[in-house]
Amino acid sequence: MTNDKKNVIWNIIGATVNSFNSLLFAILVTRMNGINDGGIFTYCFATACLLYMIGIYAGRTFQVTDISNKNSDTDYIYHRLLTCTIMVIISIGFVIIKQYDIYKSSIFIILCIFKCVEAFSESIYAILQKNNLLFKVGISMFLKAIIALIVFAIINYATEDLIISCLSIVITNLLILFIYDYRNVKKVNIVKTKLTKNSVIRLFKIGFFTFILTFLANYLINSSRYAIDDILENDLQTIFGIIIMPATFMGLLGQYIIQPYLTKISDNIKNKKYYDLKKMIIYLISIILVLGIFVVIVAYFLEMPVLQIIYNVELQPYFISMIIIVVGSIFYSISTILSAILIAMRKTVGQAILYSGMAILATILSYTLIQKYQIAGASITYFIIMTIISILFLIYVIYAMKKYKSEWEK
Repeated sequence: MTNDKKNVIWNIIGATVNSFNSLLFAILVTRMNGINDGGIFTYCFATACLLYMIGIYAGRTFQVTDISNKNSDTDYIYHRLLTCTIMVIISIGFVIIKQYDIYKSSIFIILCIFKCVEAFSESIYAILQKNNLLFKVGISMFLKAIIALIVFAIINYATEDLIISCLSIVITNLLILFIYDYRNVKKVNIVKTKLTKNSVIRLFKIGFFTFILTFLANYLINSSRYAIDDILENDLQTIFGIIIMPATFMGLLGQYIIQPYLTKISDNIKNKKYYDLKKMIIYLISIILVLGIFVVIVAYFLEMPVLQIIYNVELQPYFISMIIIVVGSIFYSISTILSAILIAMRKTVGQAILYSGMAILATILSYTLIQKYQIAGASITYFIIMTIISILFLIYVIYAMKKYKSEWEK
């Protein structure tokens, strides 16, 4: 089997298992520790994912599509160590400001450290991906997700202690990072340079707008969770975490569909292949639309009873809210693909501006609608925000493509 085929297969497997891991953790916690702990875990995990955006800063997409030859692989690794340190410091400051109790604070900080390890791993994953070894990334993500889940389940069952169980996730990821990832990256040709202040500052500068837009993109997905944390009870946080699951699935589809094409998209831009790039964009969006329609149909007939059995929680009153989120998640997945393409084009400033405006709107809608309609308000907020941002991104991509065409034809 060629590396290209292995890259696609293992990227899908690894990304799928890794993305669903948070949901599987939430299922275990809800069934084994109760709906209240389920709400605490769900919220802490989602917020840790937001701070994870600080850890990865500009992200793997930016690193993989960096064609400037000004930044070495080690520049990115040094930079990632610094951003991960900042991430942990901010997580500690966050729980102090929010004045959570020791129990919730401990879970939150531990999960942030777990996401910190993931963030550092992404810098290594980017190096492997650039060397056409994306399948090794997929294998690593698969191993981390499966082993961490099994260890977590065993320890949580034996101790009924959520803090110790969360610590096991961190330890598992660190072991695989040093045993598997480090061994793989040693075998490839890493572009090395000495650590300098200028190289780190340069990455902060050139990746700033990409960081802002990825941070705000994650905030948009979870804006309703933060309003729920301030307004509603932990059990409703669990409910929302359950019914938003299709959005995670659709976001996953967008990610593993776009990842294998990133290098090709970058090559088309570099070699000024306008029509090839246009066909690729249409093809990727078409796949999402077809898969999205399928997901909506499955969700309408099967998802509610399946989720009730899995979580052992009554969900029927939230059926309409779930369908609203499923439809909105199609737009979310489209925006994910369009955003990755715009990042490859280095159209990050415009995205950051759009995301900033949408973040303000999302915050206002979340607190207003959740205060009035509770879970239904959260679902409506999600749908509105994802629909608007996907439309704006589509307009932006069309504009950028026309501009590229006129420049390339000169």
